[in-house]
Amino acid sequence: MRLQMLLLVCVFAFALTNCERVPKDPQQQYKKAMESASKKDWDKTAQLLELALQGELPPEEQEIARITLANAYYYSGNYENAILNYEEFLQLYPASRYAKEALFRLGLSYMELIKGPEWEQTFTKKALKTFQEFVKRYPQAQETKKAKEYIKILKKILAEHELYIAGTYDMTHKFTASAKRYEEIKEKYKGLVAEDRLLYLLGRAYYFTDVQSEEEIGRIKRELKKVKKKLKSKDPSEVASAKNRLAMYEEEIKKWKEIAKKNRLKGKKILEELIKKFPNSQYSVKARRILSGEKILDVEPVKSPLKRSLWWKIRKTL
Repeated sequence: MRLQMLLLVCVFAFALTNCERVPKDPQQQYKKAMESASKKDWDKTAQLLELALQGELPPEEQEIARITLANAYYYSGNYENAILNYEEFLQLYPASRYAKEALFRLGLSYMELIKGPEWEQTFTKKALKTFQEFVKRYPQAQETKKAKEYIKILKKILAEHELYIAGTYDMTHKFTASAKRYEEIKEKYKGLVAEDRLLYLLGRAYYFTDVQSEEEIGRIKRELKKVKKKLKSKDPSEVASAKNRLAMYEEEIKKWKEIAKKNRLKGKKILEELIKKFPNSQYSVKARRILSGEKILDVEPVKSPLKRSLWWKIRKTL
């Protein structure tokens, strides 16, 4: 017990000693922070600058303190706080000589928070917007070439995210919805998704719409059985309502049969185009199997453009 008390006293004394080492004057806190930054002690730099900025600093030192604080959070891997501080810096000092650095690192911070195509894409969109703004503001900057590469990567991530959503429709046999999504990807992200892959996914979605059609018709027919029982009702209004419902269901069945037939032909045409344009593609192999009568409904995995990119390899050196 006495040993534990002694240890607690030592810990308290050590903490007190350390606290006393932190200057109370904002100018001294700023000076110590800059010394820590030169030694790349980013946690201590951030701690001291947070304190210094609560007091009064000359305008020039305040500007340097804010960009250094943002950089300290960035280099220590605290990207959420880095984002907050870069955004605040750009609001306070839009014409600063450090604004270019702040805007570029803001984009990098957003990129660090991107998890992948399967996740929600807020950070991807913010990073894209940031780098597009950087290219617009600093077209001749040394970093602009990198910013353009990052824009391409970010657009690929968004395209993969859309493919992921379309794939979830494929998984549940909602092929009309996935085909629509693939068509949108084809227009919006032209050149960012391999053409053979997209042709395969699009053609397959159209081709297997008959699977969805059969499932939908089965569901409608089950409802028909329930409605037909109401035709025996002694209530004339209930009988009339049942007849109207039956007519509506019959029309739905007809519609699904037409969609299935039309999409089958459309899918066949797209898969044949794929085979012709990319005869040696892995997707052409699958397309041939489908056209030969095989039902390939497995969901194609999404790819992460971020982890395969040069950005992922060099990001820690930026």
